[in-house]
Amino acid sequence: MPAYSSKAQPYLDAIANGVFSSQKVRDWMIEGTAAEAEYLGSHALLEEQRRVRWRTGKTKQEFWANYWCGKDSRCTCRIEGSKGLETDAIFFLRSRSNRVLAVHVEFKHAFEAFKYGQPESYPLRASCFAKNTPPKINPHSDWTTVLFCGEDMLSDERVSNFQRVITHDEAAVVISGYPR
Repeated sequence: MPAYSSKAQPYLDAIANGVFSSQKVRDWMIEGTAAEAEYLGSHALLEEQRRVRWRTGKTKQEFWANYWCGKDSRCTCRIEGSKGLETDAIFFLRSRSNRVLAVHVEFKHAFEAFKYGQPESYPLRASCFAKNTPPKINPHSDWTTVLFCGEDMLSDERVSNFQRVITHDEAAVVISGYPR
């Protein structure tokens, strides 16, 4: 079986392409979140994000993927006692009033379960990154969390830790090239 990232990568690539190329996708992703009013019509910080993430060298993954918060002291946004945690993707949007939003994305295949503490850590880490921005993350004032998942995940009460939950079927309708 391929590594997780190679299984998820076609989906994450489609999400990234949508965020970077389509106002409709950006607006749809933040629909119903606390960020919606401020960030409708925002633009993606594609080049700015690439420059910040790759400031000390290019990463193996795309510049928007796999933001890691390890168990060492370099990440102050780790939950005490937890393992190192990764955010599948982060996208930065600038509003018309010049505020910056970090959209933290978690991807789960249909019937893929959350790891222990994983959903609970997303809003905590997103809030921490806004207050204590790590060096390879763009400075931002606001954040939101988005989960892409199968319909089976909707019955898990822990999805409430995400401000927006999007099923794969919904994503396939809105995002061009999203795998079915």
